[in-house]
Amino acid sequence: MKLASPRYLELLESRLELLRTLIHTEAEWRRAFIALNLPDSDLRTADAELTCARIRMIDREIAALQTKSHEVGISAPVEADPVTDSKIRAALAQTAVLQTQLKQMNQTKRAILRRSKLTINALRNLFNSYAPTYGAPAASSRGTIYQGSV
Repeated sequence: MKLASPRYLELLESRLELLRTLIHTEAEWRRAFIALNLPDSDLRTADAELTCARIRMIDREIAALQTKSHEVGISAPVEADPVTDSKIRAALAQTAVLQTQLKQMNQTKRAILRRSKLTINALRNLFNSYAPTYGAPAASSRGTIYQGSV
């Protein structure tokens, strides 16, 4: 393997750690959202966005390293270190497992959000149907404005 470099392995291990962090953050989001702790679920969403941005940066570094390796590999073959090579293969296998787990978590999250949207729409319709019954009170003095919103 031409990319059996310590830097490539370091990037893969960093990516693995970020994937683990993202999985943990998504699990925390799910617990907070189901518990109706919306501030905490918003915080977890922001954490997940930052983690994804860091993963994208590492992916760009890996792509640049791969491009550089291909350019160098054409002119001069590179000797692969068997220890580093086996670590890289293990990291790639673990990455595949974590990405599958993350994909399942994302499907669960989409289902939760889809169901929540249906519930919120049903509640909005219920509140709107009672809006004429419970309108804004009459203004007590001239110049006072009441604003009713559902």
